[in-house]
Amino acid sequence: MVLDEADALMDESFVEPLEEILAHAPLAAGAPGPVGPGEARTQVVVVGATFPTGLSQTLGKFTDVGRFITLSTQSLHRLPPHVQQKFLRLKGRDKPPELLQLLKERPASGGAVLIFCNSASTVNWLGYILDDHKIKHLRLQGQMSAAARAGIFASFQKGDAPVLVCTDLASRGLDTSSVQLVVNYDFPDTLQDYLHRAGRVGRVGSKAPGAVVSFVTHRWDVDLVRKIETAARKRTGLPGMDSSINNPPPKGG
Repeated sequence: MVLDEADALMDESFVEPLEEILAHAPLAAGAPGPVGPGEARTQVVVVGATFPTGLSQTLGKFTDVGRFITLSTQSLHRLPPHVQQKFLRLKGRDKPPELLQLLKERPASGGAVLIFCNSASTVNWLGYILDDHKIKHLRLQGQMSAAARAGIFASFQKGDAPVLVCTDLASRGLDTSSVQLVVNYDFPDTLQDYLHRAGRVGRVGSKAPGAVVSFVTHRWDVDLVRKIETAARKRTGLPGMDSSINNPPPKGG
């Protein structure tokens, strides 16, 4: 059993079905019940760029998390050093014209662009603005059917449009090697989300290192930016993401 994008599985909409699936799987390490001589056991592989503490607690109900073997790279939770990170402090009303200028100044050979918004309504609203300015784009958000989302992303990969306006649905598990610019039109709510969005550029197979441009509007955005800038300058991991699947936090901690 492979649990991919582990931190996304801790979203409240997924936890209950995840626990139901785990309850029906005879997990290899510490699974309850008698083990017969021919009884097969399920191995579990947990994959993610970030590990949430809640995952250890969930898995601990069904197996011995202390027996998991952890494999990670030295760059875990670190921003890719070859990708430029740029932050623009703006008032909310200045975000649309700043985005339009950014898109119109990009050369045709500048690669594809991902524009991240924090809600489906903003994706749709921003799409209307791009339509008004004759900027060819596609939109991807969670209110669309799974089949529609798959078709839209396939069109984007084929190069049918150079710009994809999206929610965090597009920040994980998708091949975005053609993307050379990520724009955080809405600044993400967490450092984990920023790391996943920034990971859409500078990927293996990309023709250029790429860049991330973030619009910073709110006071709480600034707090996250300071942490990101410090981690980038010191070449350290982003704070608050050093949890291990083997060591769940103490209860009540």
